[in-house]
Amino acid sequence: MCILSTHTNLAENNIKLIIFDLGGVVINLHVERTIAAFTDLSGKTEEEVYTSYEQAAYFKAYEKGLISDADFRNCIREDFELDALDEQIDEAWSAMLGTIPEERVEQIEKLCRKYTCVVLSNTNAIHEKAFHRILNETSSYNHLDQLFHQVHFSHKWNMRKPDVEIYEKLLSHHQLSPEQCLFMDDGELNLLEAAHLGIQTVHIPRNSGFYSLLSDKIGIHD
Repeated sequence: MCILSTHTNLAENNIKLIIFDLGGVVINLHVERTIAAFTDLSGKTEEEVYTSYEQAAYFKAYEKGLISDADFRNCIREDFELDALDEQIDEAWSAMLGTIPEERVEQIEKLCRKYTCVVLSNTNAIHEKAFHRILNETSSYNHLDQLFHQVHFSHKWNMRKPDVEIYEKLLSHHQLSPEQCLFMDDGELNLLEAAHLGIQTVHIPRNSGFYSLLSDKIGIHD
C-alpha cells in the first residue's frame, strides 16, 4: 500500500494531483527513430529532417490541434519532398514511440490509489492512437483514460507546454492550487514555466523511469 512518509514537509503532504508527461516519462521516447524513418523516406539528410522537426511551425500547430491530420501529412510531404502514403507517414511519425514498461503501469496503479493522477502531454491525433495501441500491448488497458484518472492532450486543448495558459487551464479544470499539484516531465523548460506558477516539479531524465525520483520528492514507500 502507498503511504506518505512522515518526513515529508507540509507542502509535499498537501499533494492532491500528480501530473504525468507521456513521452520520456510514461512511454519511452526515441525521436531519433522518427528522424531516421523520414530520412529514409525522403532522401534528405538526418540534419535537415531534424532541423525541420525542431523549427517548422506546422509541428507545433499540429500539437495544438490547429491543423488536421491530412494537413499535417501534406506539410510533411511538401517539407521533406516525398511521395508517401498516409500510412507510411503515420508509421514514420510514430516510430519515436517506444514501449511502456510493465513496471511503470504498476507504479501508476499504485499512485492512483493515493492521488489523482492525470496526463498533460504535447501530442497529436496520430500519436494518440498509437499511445492506446502500445498501452494495450503492454497491459490490460485499452485506453490511457482507463489507467489515469484524466488525460489532457495539447491537440484537444489547443494549447501546448510550456505556454502558461495550459497550466492555468489545468489548475482551473481540477480546481486546485499550484501547491497541491506535482508535475513530472523530461523537458526542463516545461517544468520551469509550471514552477513559476507555484506547481511542484520533478525533472525525469528521458526514459529513466519516474518512480524513484518521485518517491524521493514526496516520500512514498511501498
